[in-house]
Amino acid sequence: MTGRTLVLGMGNPILSDDGFGLVVIEKLREQEIPDGVHVTGSEVAGLRLLELMRGHDKVVIVDALCSGSRSPGDIVRFSGDDFKGGHRYMAAHSLGIRTVLDLGEKLGYDMPSEVVAYAVEAADVETFAEELSPPVAAAVDEVIDLVRREIGG
Repeated sequence: MTGRTLVLGMGNPILSDDGFGLVVIEKLREQEIPDGVHVTGSEVAGLRLLELMRGHDKVVIVDALCSGSRSPGDIVRFSGDDFKGGHRYMAAHSLGIRTVLDLGEKLGYDMPSEVVAYAVEAADVETFAEELSPPVAAAVDEVIDLVRREIGG
């Protein structure tokens, strides 16, 4: 798998805005994707991300964010140093991305040299619903465009 890019949409499809990453992935799958790019969704987090990310040179994560400091639908890009230290950009997931990458490297796995994330500020991640809130749904197409630029497509 070396030389490949992974676009990883994360979330829970039945907790309203927490399904944002999965909705983006579903729509991306309907489009032409450049060679060498793998698009997948995942409801897992923490250590289980290790297996999904290993073997790729670049990973682009799409997820929901609950910072409380932004307006619902705001889009934030994270990369590099944003993943270091105790900072976790996704409060709902148990292990930070940097921890997963560091562990994979210590285990001798072929881990990505570049990881970026596009996160949208959620309005609601607690209501059982399969629909995104209006401000989060409005961010889907913009995030798809940002991801397509990230993967060269």
